[in-house]
Amino acid sequence: MRVPHRFLALATLAALGACHKPAPALPAASTPIAVAAGPQQAAGLWAQKVSDRRGVSVTRYCLDASAGSALASFDRNLGNHCSRHDMAQAADGSWHFSTSCDMGAAGKVATEGVMRGDFQTHYTVEAHSQTVAATDAAANGPGRVMADVSRVGDCPSDMKPGDVVLPDGSRSRLETLASHA
Repeated sequence: MRVPHRFLALATLAALGACHKPAPALPAASTPIAVAAGPQQAAGLWAQKVSDRRGVSVTRYCLDASAGSALASFDRNLGNHCSRHDMAQAADGSWHFSTSCDMGAAGKVATEGVMRGDFQTHYTVEAHSQTVAATDAAANGPGRVMADVSRVGDCPSDMKPGDVVLPDGSRSRLETLASHA
């Protein structure tokens, strides 16, 4: 995906937000199994390292049970742009997702990906996308994003659940970012 790191961080959070709803079946290399809801991250401070062709960016965010629901709002807001947003757990425990979204001037983006890990201490996300019809022609084409997400520990005293430190060092809240998804 040829978009700013800030968007990549939000998109990776949005993928996790999709985990907080019932999972429909979708095609994957392994056979999906039925589940009531997706994985839930443990409470605490999480660091999300996102890598793409331009380099690496790190986003940190603090979660508790109520902040986890803000992740789900990413999914709801992203859904306003997406004709497809599917997620299912495969027999091997991984989570496969697929989206097809019209992001206006940013183009039409189709993404396929997989999340693997325990969601209590560590997980990874690998996503492949294809962007077409973006106003900025450089944004069009294939993309690959990798995210390595780890629980760092308890939330520090200068962060409360729902706080986010973006790659550029600016601070926000999950619900604020969700409203811009």
